[in-house]
Amino acid sequence: MRKLITAMAAALIAAASIPFFPSDETIADDTIKIMCIGDSITDGYVPEYTGSYRKFIYHGLKEKGYSIDMVGTKDGGYIPTYTDSMTGESFEFDNENTGYSGYSIKAYPGRNGILETLQQSGGLSEKKPDIVTLQIGTNNIIDNHDMSESGKDLEELISYILENIPENSVLFVTGIPDLDPNRAGVYDWFSNYRHSADWQTQYDDATAEANIHKAVAEYNTVVETTVKKLQSTHKNVRPAYVQTAITDVKNQLFDGVHPNNAGYAAMGAYWNDLIANYLGGGVPATTETTVTSITTTQTTTTITTTDTATTAAPEVTYRCKVSDLVIFSRYLLGDKEALTGGESFYRYDFYDDDILDMYDLVLMRKYLINVDSQAIWY
Repeated sequence: MRKLITAMAAALIAAASIPFFPSDETIADDTIKIMCIGDSITDGYVPEYTGSYRKFIYHGLKEKGYSIDMVGTKDGGYIPTYTDSMTGESFEFDNENTGYSGYSIKAYPGRNGILETLQQSGGLSEKKPDIVTLQIGTNNIIDNHDMSESGKDLEELISYILENIPENSVLFVTGIPDLDPNRAGVYDWFSNYRHSADWQTQYDDATAEANIHKAVAEYNTVVETTVKKLQSTHKNVRPAYVQTAITDVKNQLFDGVHPNNAGYAAMGAYWNDLIANYLGGGVPATTETTVTSITTTQTTTTITTTDTATTAAPEVTYRCKVSDLVIFSRYLLGDKEALTGGESFYRYDFYDDDILDMYDLVLMRKYLINVDSQAIWY
C-alpha cells in the first residue's frame, strides 16, 4: 500500500542499504481503508443482497490477513452478517460504502449523480481512503444517455476523486457488467432501446438486446480509454475489469441488471485478487493444514502451512530477499550498475508502473517484513 510518509522516504532508502531485522516495534498496524463508489450494484439494491460484492472484498482480504476498514458516506456502524445459503458459511462484514441505487455518473434530468453526491458530502476528504474502487455507468446505459457526455462526465468524476484522496492512495476504475434486458422485471427500463430515435421504427427484443450489449461494450472502452488518458498526469489511477467476473448473465444476475450473491462473489474474488496484487501479497492468514496462495505483482508466491508436529518444513519461493533490498537501495542511491537484467527490473517493480523508485523500495521492504521472515534474512 502506498500509504507513505514523505518525511521518512529518504531515511527509508538510506536504511535499506543494511539488512533489516523486523521486531514487534517495527511492524505497524496498517489498517487499509477501502471506499467502494458506485450505483445500485455497489449498494446491493435489495435486502437479500445487502453488502453486494463489498462483503466479499472485506471477508476475502481479512482472510488473507489484512486489517480492513470499509469507509464511505453511508451505513457507518452497521455490521451485518452474511450467510451463504448453499454452504452455510457465515461471516460479519463492514457495510460502510458509497453506493447509491439509481445514480448516474453526473446528474441529468431524471437522475441524481455520484459526482454531486461526493461533492456535497465531502466524504473523500473526510474518510481519506487508501483504496477507492469506482464502478458507475450502468444507469447511463439503461437510459441510453449520450455516450460522449457520459465519457466527459466520467473524466470529471475521476478527476474529482483523484483531487480529493490522499496523494499516496489509489483509484481503481472498472467497466460495468453486461446486462440481460429482456427479463420481465427490467424490461421497461430499456424502453429507449426499443425504438428508433424518431420513434418511427420499433425494434424487436433481439435487436434491442444486441444494441444494449453494444452500448455496454462501447462504454467499457470509454472507461478504459479515459483511465489511460488520465494516467499521463495521475499516477495513482488504474484500470480494472470487474465486468469479466460476470460471465453468465442468466445465472449471475438476479433480475437482468443486478448480480445475485453468486455474481457478487465472483466480483468480490476479482477485487480481492486485484487489491492483493496491489498490496504486494500481504500477510497470509495461518491455520493448521491449510494452503494460502499469495499473488504478487510479477510472480506468484505460494506458502503452504502444515502441522509441524508431523510434517517437515514447507518449501517456500520468495519474490526477493534482503540482499535484493541492498542491491535495489544502491541502485536508487546512484549505483546504476547494481541492477542488471530485465528480470530483476520486473521483480523490483512492486508498484507495477514500469518505473523503479522509492515507492517500490518501500513496498519491497514491507513485503520482506510480512512474509515468513525467518527463512529470508540472508
